[in-house]
Amino acid sequence: MSLSLSKPKTNVLPPPPPADVALALKVRAVNIDWLAGDGSDRCYYRVTSPELSEPLVLMQLSGSDAKALKEGGYDWINIAKLLAHQGIFVPNVTCAIPEHAALIIEDYGDQMLEGSVFALWEKQDLASIRELYLGSIKIITQFLAISPNENTVWCQRAFDAERFVWELNFFVQKYALPIAGLNLSKSEEAQFQFEATRLAETLAAGSKYFVHRDFHSRNIMVKGPKLAVIDFQDARLGPASYDLVSLCFDSYVPFTSEMRGELMALGLDMIHQNLGKTVFDDASNYWRPMLLQRQLKAIGSFGYLTVDKKRNNYLKYVAPAIATLENHKVSDDRWPFISDTLIRRLRVSLDKKFYGK
Repeated sequence: MSLSLSKPKTNVLPPPPPADVALALKVRAVNIDWLAGDGSDRCYYRVTSPELSEPLVLMQLSGSDAKALKEGGYDWINIAKLLAHQGIFVPNVTCAIPEHAALIIEDYGDQMLEGSVFALWEKQDLASIRELYLGSIKIITQFLAISPNENTVWCQRAFDAERFVWELNFFVQKYALPIAGLNLSKSEEAQFQFEATRLAETLAAGSKYFVHRDFHSRNIMVKGPKLAVIDFQDARLGPASYDLVSLCFDSYVPFTSEMRGELMALGLDMIHQNLGKTVFDDASNYWRPMLLQRQLKAIGSFGYLTVDKKRNNYLKYVAPAIATLENHKVSDDRWPFISDTLIRRLRVSLDKKFYGK
């Protein structure tokens, strides 16, 4: 019997012993190879064996996720069932190894939407990119069509005002102060908090739809003609525009401002056609405030992942994130400091720090 384990990079969660994985899968031998991940605290491994018809993926959990799996209530499993019932492609669960905090799921390969986009972008095959995004937007309409049920896990948490404010402060703590070097006066700090609360309360009033929470090109897998969704375990109640903004203004892909605007318009139109005027109005009336909040939070995450977590250079995605805020009319008299003054100062800092201007 031959068992092997490839050596992962440092600072990752180790998988269970290969013998225990083989036992769980009822095979004699397995190979376990580390898979590069994104910003998640989970780690992923590919499991292969001559006795398996297809490779599988082992999801190694920690912390509260590991505890939930051991107690039989891991959110990933419950939400996967919900999405599959809606006709959305998600990885099937093969088996769980609770004692090792591991979940083994269907393998949808290595081709993320991001990789497909870059390959097509080099060929300037915009028609094929558009088709991929139409498919992704269709998934969003399926999310939005899910009826809330207070007994489901995703309805027991929400993007409420407190959460939105926390994320805006996270941006200040992880990027604006330590990396951009913005020095806010006491009056500016007070203005920021006032406007953050006002923006958060406006958005939270519309938090009544299923949202993936991180729906972008690295969480959509392309497998043949199918698009599959991953990393959905933190789904919650949120605004109708949340996932559409996340997808169309994703800093990981090299789209022009015009293309992002076109995709957003296509998304709103599809929501209108498939879900009707009420959902359309909720999405179209608030997508710019949602973009403002979502991108500032993303910029904070880029700082956190780069500096605190040391997970490669995510700071290279700050420039496209700021550009989306500059180019899509997020300035708003209800929160002028956050939507205008702050963005202009971020631009000055970025140009000085990274471009020497």
